[in-house]
Amino acid sequence: MAKQGRNAVNKSLESLLDMDKSAAPSKNAMPPMPVRKTIPGHGLEFSNLSYSVMKKQKKDGEWIKKEAYLLNDISGQAIRGEIMAIMGPSGAGKSTFLDALAGRIAQGSLEGSVRIDGKPVTASYMKMISSYVMQDDQLFPMLTVHETFMFAAEVRLPPSISREEKKKRVYELLYQLGLESAAHTYIGDEGRRGVSGGERRRVSIGIDIIHKPSLLFLDEPTSGLDSTSAYSVVEKVKDIARGGSIVLMTIHQPSYRIQLLLDRITVLARGRLIYMGNPASLPAHLSGFGRPVPDGENSLEYLLDVIKEYDESTVGLDPLVLYQRDGIKPDQAARTPIRKAPKTPRTPFIKTPGSRHAISLHSHAFSIGNVTPRSESGQFGYRDDDDEDEDEEEFDYSLERKASFRPQTPMSMQSGVYNPRLASHFYKDFSAWVYRGVTGTPRRAPSWTPARTPGRTPAKTPSSRSFVSGRYPTPQQPSSSLKAPVVFSPSIDPYAPSYEEFDIEEEEEDEVLDEPEHGPKFANPWLREVVVLSWRTALNVVRTPELFLSREIVLTVMAIILSSLFKNLSHYDFQTVNRLLNFYIFAICLVFFSSNDAVPTFIQERFIFIRETSHNAYRASSYVISSLIVYLPFFAIQGLTFAFITKYWLHLTCNLFKFWMILYASLITTNAYVMLVSALVPSYITGYAVVIATTALFFLTCGFFLKGNKIPIYWRWLHYISAIKYPFEALLVNEFHGKDVCYAGNPSDLSPGPLGELKLSNQHLHDQNLRNCTMIGEDVISSMGIHIENLWYDILILLAWGVLYRLFFYVVLRFYSKNERK
Repeated sequence: MAKQGRNAVNKSLESLLDMDKSAAPSKNAMPPMPVRKTIPGHGLEFSNLSYSVMKKQKKDGEWIKKEAYLLNDISGQAIRGEIMAIMGPSGAGKSTFLDALAGRIAQGSLEGSVRIDGKPVTASYMKMISSYVMQDDQLFPMLTVHETFMFAAEVRLPPSISREEKKKRVYELLYQLGLESAAHTYIGDEGRRGVSGGERRRVSIGIDIIHKPSLLFLDEPTSGLDSTSAYSVVEKVKDIARGGSIVLMTIHQPSYRIQLLLDRITVLARGRLIYMGNPASLPAHLSGFGRPVPDGENSLEYLLDVIKEYDESTVGLDPLVLYQRDGIKPDQAARTPIRKAPKTPRTPFIKTPGSRHAISLHSHAFSIGNVTPRSESGQFGYRDDDDEDEDEEEFDYSLERKASFRPQTPMSMQSGVYNPRLASHFYKDFSAWVYRGVTGTPRRAPSWTPARTPGRTPAKTPSSRSFVSGRYPTPQQPSSSLKAPVVFSPSIDPYAPSYEEFDIEEEEEDEVLDEPEHGPKFANPWLREVVVLSWRTALNVVRTPELFLSREIVLTVMAIILSSLFKNLSHYDFQTVNRLLNFYIFAICLVFFSSNDAVPTFIQERFIFIRETSHNAYRASSYVISSLIVYLPFFAIQGLTFAFITKYWLHLTCNLFKFWMILYASLITTNAYVMLVSALVPSYITGYAVVIATTALFFLTCGFFLKGNKIPIYWRWLHYISAIKYPFEALLVNEFHGKDVCYAGNPSDLSPGPLGELKLSNQHLHDQNLRNCTMIGEDVISSMGIHIENLWYDILILLAWGVLYRLFFYVVLRFYSKNERK
């Protein structure tokens, strides 16, 4: 019986193929499509790339999740010395496809294989040998074009190359990109005049090709440019490709002149491959499809119009995808697709008592290759495909991919016939399903490389539609009337792998290219990176005076205002003690709050850091250390300015050097904390909110308002992690410790005040000479609940918090700030 069933299926397949051949009129027959010219083992090869995200929709009052493919079974090749342009309408998946090739999608989320010269590669190796030019130009505005290129040469080129050779390479690049006249012009930004938009884009390209990468990826390099500037940019990219690099770029509706510069184009729509080949062959491709390009119209623009027409029709993009992949031509009805009807209210989903038997009959009809009218399926609980597509359009794509495996779509690869999942399939695969459910093994192991997916990703995806051997619904035959098997002809690509071929490849286990085996991950040693990054950061600080002067001016002005308010603090009475406590707590809070200006500064630099480190320009640790080294002298000047003014204006009796060291350590620690918060938050507004809120919390629990023993025990840990506690205590120890001077006055002058109940110190209790003294300096320290009377311990603890914040900052930069999709 099974053999007879297989014979019946084969006969139905042969009959459908014969019907398809006989249906095409001989007078309109086009010559067979030429085989795509590919060179196995050369250039960048990608096979069966698929990537999906989990999307959500509110349906019947409940949120449901569903998997949506952003890339669906894309295969092809990019050759050295050529430009491959990735095109398509908005939302086609162009940037996603570019990220997939560049290794910028998290491991385990992308299915398919990417090979270079026939060998599988890891994402880390791909980043090491390639460069990625982002759509936005992330550059330092106060560096000149020449300085920007020199920095790129210093971090991208190895130390074995002399500085003279690096300068020579920079001048060659300036000439190659046509930037000689702008070499000593600042990059500029919205508030400062600089180079033009086209020159900025060429600078962005230049810093990523200074080391002559094997692969160059560009995301919308002509975005926002006029036609002349856009042509100039692509022309320079063409020269780069001629130098032996593989160049892939996304581009949106290029002009005719730019199209002449392109060697290959890849046209996508909804993540599916519509066309791949030479731009000159596009008119012939459209003619073979049955939609010849009208006279005087651009073939690429016409293809985009055709894509839009089919995407908004009842048949969808399947005719275009099948014709590109398998050469299956649609019939006359499919060449003139019908627009989707407006959405109408849905009828309730009804199940009848006889639906169980009807479903089994419906499935039986499919299993033997017959056609079941869709008009009957409504009463059996089946939903129409068009309704399902309308649901998908309402989905929100913002949810990141969470599932570790994808649901297998019901496609028989060997026969090419689409069959719905039947009960027999369930029992047949039951043991495998149980095993995978117990072990947690995904149905197809998600891996960036090597390939683990079959030669054909199932055509029936959540966004696909049913069709029959090129026969699509017509006005006389609506889409809801018939539902039949889908027949695929064999691929015309001789290099398209099958199941068996991939099994062989897996058994052979080709050598996988990775960076430890093929050279160091970074071009320069760690110390060299620190020196170069420190040089660039120092240039930015010097040329951006507001980074340093703003805080210096704030501290100077506030020191003068505080000194004029508190006047003389050299008296030895109870009122002076209260004023000293108020002055010191305000001084520490001023230092901490004045560091908030670092929030937007780093958030602006973070995008540059991500761009530069995404392809291993330098280490994250080098960036962390270099920024600290550059800012240390500026912190020293700021702390000394405030300490000097207040010390001599207010006649403080504290030690000036220790006063400065406390302020210096506070500036270092609070800067580290602000940098950590800036690395975690998405915007500077959120950063300001977090920094202000946590600093206020530190202020509240530092021991000034509430002493440590007065804080509830479940919040007492906040007292010890407060970064304000330690410098405040150190300032009080510096002012009052070791002084046997008697403070006179009425005890009522101490209340209300931070001192609270006076607690005599051990020195006061045991020194006979102080019995007649109401309060000494040690009593202030004892009454404030300070147990560490060595201020250097407080300074060391404060610096330890700064080191911890810097360490967390490094961890965030190293593992969290990655420009890749999940």
